[in-house]
Amino acid sequence: MKELKMFALLFVVVLIAGCTLFGTTSSGVGVTIKSFSLSDSTIEPNTPVLLSLVLQNSGGARATGIHAELGGLTQDWNIDGGRGRNFADLDPPDPARGISAGGSDEQDWTLSAPGLSSQFNYPLSVQISYNYETTSDNLIRATSFDYYKINKPTTGVVESKTTAGPISVTVRAPNSVFAGSSVPVYFEFHNTGSGRVKDDTLNIGISGSGVSCQKSSIKLIEGKDGYLRCDASTSGVTTYIDFRVSVHTAYTYLITASNSITVQPKPA
Repeated sequence: MKELKMFALLFVVVLIAGCTLFGTTSSGVGVTIKSFSLSDSTIEPNTPVLLSLVLQNSGGARATGIHAELGGLTQDWNIDGGRGRNFADLDPPDPARGISAGGSDEQDWTLSAPGLSSQFNYPLSVQISYNYETTSDNLIRATSFDYYKINKPTTGVVESKTTAGPISVTVRAPNSVFAGSSVPVYFEFHNTGSGRVKDDTLNIGISGSGVSCQKSSIKLIEGKDGYLRCDASTSGVTTYIDFRVSVHTAYTYLITASNSITVQPKPA
């Protein structure tokens, strides 16, 4: 029984140490942090320790311009190669071609701590920025009033497909869309990821015959939600018309991870 208790205590100690070694990760859609880990969480002064960051693309677009910047360490730390690291562009998963996992890449830092008179704990952090895109293709149907009275077809948004990413897109049009001078089409943009869009700004591109929009970029309110109205021309329709509206949004997305490292006091 005594040996069993000792084993259980050892398991708890190892588990707690492991949480420090591996730090926080991120989930969601887009670039995710798979690991932000240390080779040792408690080190001696001037003794190198390896810090590793592993990223993977789990979204529906290619991630480019990926950069990680290390924080939380004072200037008297020796960081081989500096605080910044650039990652390779990461392709998305492609299940249709048998590629279930997106591209991944790993970058490392070799750190050496300064010598202090007391034990000191440093909170490590890393911010990752990357360029990403979300595309939404939508089919909207409008009818003449006379045609609708007789046939009762489905109108409004009849189909919508959106690529996976930290910014989601929802399109809305009136349930009863009748041909006339124009039909209002509303796009909603939502931050569903674990991070934030840089400057809370989305650059918007709209394509579709006869479609016009109020602006080409929007701000996310408190970093979360944004809205855009467009109008599609439907004049001259005697039966019904299907028109495609595609929205493409490009943005720089920011995510973070954390860890901690303890430096022992310098020898007396």
